[in-house]
Amino acid sequence: SSTMSFSEAEVQSARGAWEKIYVDAEDNGTTVLVRMFTEHPDTKSYFTHFKGMDSAEEMKQSDQVRGHGKKVFSAINDMVQHLDNSEAFLGIVNPLGKKHATQLKIDPKNFRV
Repeated sequence: SSTMSFSEAEVQSARGAWEKIYVDAEDNGTTVLVRMFTEHPDTKSYFTHFKGMDSAEEMKQSDQVRGHGKKVFSAINDMVQHLDNSEAFLGIVNPLGKKHATQLKIDPKNFRV
């Protein structure tokens, strides 16, 4: 089992930067997903609601894309809040990773995206 450790300054810096992004979680999360789907179109195939959408504009307007963008950013927010507690952090990351690998069968190469 690997341990991670950040200094208090690193944690505060990360939280401060994230706070500015998370303040508009839905729009920013949507932007990130749309960019991923545009630059890596094969990733859309994992989302039954999204795979028929071709234009970035259509994706930006989609309630499903917007909802998932917000959900992704909420998960990241939970992780950022626990950067100073590796047990709690891993309690969030491990089940999420396991779900994406086993239940959703996401190809590991997509995690480099």
